[in-house]
Amino acid sequence: ADVRRLFDACLTWTEFLCLATLAYLGPRRRAASNLRRRDIDLDRGTIRFREKGGKVITKPIPEEFAGLLRTAIGAGAIGASPDSYVIPMPRGQRREGDRDDRIIWRTVKNLGKRANVEVHPHALRAAFAVRFLESHPGEVEALQRLMGHSKMETTQIYLRRLDRERAMERVRDLSWGSPFASIALEAR
Repeated sequence: ADVRRLFDACLTWTEFLCLATLAYLGPRRRAASNLRRRDIDLDRGTIRFREKGGKVITKPIPEEFAGLLRTAIGAGAIGASPDSYVIPMPRGQRREGDRDDRIIWRTVKNLGKRANVEVHPHALRAAFAVRFLESHPGEVEALQRLMGHSKMETTQIYLRRLDRERAMERVRDLSWGSPFASIALEAR
């Protein structure tokens, strides 16, 4: 629900592409910050991230996100040059080389403030992990590869939230067989 509120609060292409990249693909903020147009292959449906430790991860692009990218390219939000950033700069870059990844942090924090959602980029990475497993139960190894984790234990950390939510839901069918409970249910 919070991610949906964040999408609803987007006002610019920078905000929208930042949020969509993090929510649909779950990269770290540095990898999202340095994502260039040359890293997208819409014909093959893949996107390439340069992740932690110099690791390069090529991920399939979700169909919905591919459509968003095509729209952004068509609207000129993502420049035509292969060196254009997928998440545009709010203003021009002042120095050469990879840009500071705090642009992702600031964009997410400002968007969260507008949407009244407490959020940071890594929370969106966790939201991606949870959403993936909700859509593909038991596919923890696939998630491990998508997240770029070398150890399964690291991926398991992202599952705590999903497990906690499921554990809390189990209380809904709790019953003591009280006659007053059936009266309360009938009153609804």
